[in-house]
Amino acid sequence: MKSVFLLQWQRFRRSPMLVLSFFVLTIIFVAFIAGFSSGDHQLTISTFADDSLTEEEKEAWITTLNESDTYEFVWVEENAAKQSVSLGEESLALKLLPDDYRIVVATEDPSRFAIETYLQKVYREELRLHQLDSSLENKEFRSDVIEYMQEPALQVKTSALGGDQSSSNQFEQVHALVGMTLFFVIYTIIYSLMNVVDEKQLGTWDRLIISPVKKWQVYLGHLAFSFVIGYLQIILIFILFIFGFGFDLGDRIGTILFVIACYTFTIVAVGILLIGLSKSSQQLNAIIPIVASGMAMLGGAYWPIEAVSNDILLTLSKGMPILYGMEALKGAALYDRGIVALAEPISFLLLIGVLCMGVGMNLIERRG
Repeated sequence: MKSVFLLQWQRFRRSPMLVLSFFVLTIIFVAFIAGFSSGDHQLTISTFADDSLTEEEKEAWITTLNESDTYEFVWVEENAAKQSVSLGEESLALKLLPDDYRIVVATEDPSRFAIETYLQKVYREELRLHQLDSSLENKEFRSDVIEYMQEPALQVKTSALGGDQSSSNQFEQVHALVGMTLFFVIYTIIYSLMNVVDEKQLGTWDRLIISPVKKWQVYLGHLAFSFVIGYLQIILIFILFIFGFGFDLGDRIGTILFVIACYTFTIVAVGILLIGLSKSSQQLNAIIPIVASGMAMLGGAYWPIEAVSNDILLTLSKGMPILYGMEALKGAALYDRGIVALAEPISFLLLIGVLCMGVGMNLIERRG
């Protein structure tokens, strides 16, 4: 086992570019999606109004909407707003109606749900006040409410686990970091197992089997190398973003390391299953991008799984190991959950790994 394990490291030393390329790609994608900003900024939303609104109503709505510290609503022309969204310059725009609103989007964006929640809250409050104001004889009702809200009899302060308004930005950063890291490590791990397919095609595998090295030691040498290279890639990327760019992954370091180990084992097992299903390295080369991209899309690496409403896609996502890996890592990083609290996603992760490893080994032996 030791000799096979060290042989893989010698091969890696001679050609490390594949692993390094996925390492660099992870950094680029996380930077592109989440950025390295601290989160102390407002999201600007282009806003235009329906022709039925008067200038006074427009100003009243925009003033009310801009009471948020998170969003800044700015007036633009309708054509300019729609063109900006269609060209991808902005993710969405807002159209104000007398008693409702419309969100203009070209592609699905996770931030839309947070914005829509805020808009629903504002519209409910304003429409309720307007309804009461018009039904009561006291015409100064609205001004009285505003006065009472400025000097309330009871003050309630709420806060999320993430703290202040930066918690939303932290969620986006952690999601991008975890999602892209777990996505690209799939390529690293499975491509590192490509040597098994090459050795079988070239006949080297048969010579190893009849050598004094036992078969399980040969397997374990390959699996251990793939596990270590994948595990180290995830750890190094997390360390880089924590200490280099100020990302916050919480204090549950032990839990995060354990979840990473479980996820890495499962992806190694998926790689073994793909090897068992592939007849050649060319076929495996074609399968890997399809499987990796499919798992990332269905598992919520590109966007939060909460943004998906299709029941079929949600059902398919239950079989994706990246879904449980992200759920466990985000649970530890964002919500300070320990291993016991994350027992469900970790158990599903290990179950998928054991099943894939068992079926994959069986297929490899039958082909052998």
